[in-house]
Amino acid sequence: METAPTTPHLVRLADMLWFERRLLEFLLFKLVSANLVLTANDRRFVGPAVAEVERVVAEVRRAETDRAEVIGKVASDWSVDQGLLTLEYIASRAPEELRLDFEDHHEGFMALVNEIEALTQENRRLATVSLEDIRSSFGLNDATTYDAAGRRLEGTDQPASINRVI
Repeated sequence: METAPTTPHLVRLADMLWFERRLLEFLLFKLVSANLVLTANDRRFVGPAVAEVERVVAEVRRAETDRAEVIGKVASDWSVDQGLLTLEYIASRAPEELRLDFEDHHEGFMALVNEIEALTQENRRLATVSLEDIRSSFGLNDATTYDAAGRRLEGTDQPASINRVI
């Protein structure tokens, strides 16, 4: 495959990906912190732990939006469809001085995403168990929750906002 030229947008993309990896590492840290709170079953700190995760997730989303804009510019520089620009594709076409960075990003992001997904699943499980304990403590085993309009929902057995966040 032909090597594409180094452009300011490609260099910017490489820098942005380093920043995003640091953000994902910070998200992983916040998820580990939330996991420790959930494991300790210290309900006082569940709300703040979840809020911290939400804050970092919002930062990650902003970074993803910025990255998408720069990827569009790289696609234009390279005269290719933006949909083709996966990390693997970019690494295969990047000039030698950036190729290793993009290959490293690909491996690093894959590892981080796997860790984040596994910890997110564990946090959901712990949050569900904790919620069931609370319901049981108050005799609320009917699993009733409410929608955004305040209407009672029957048969819902998981806390929607906690499941989305953790």
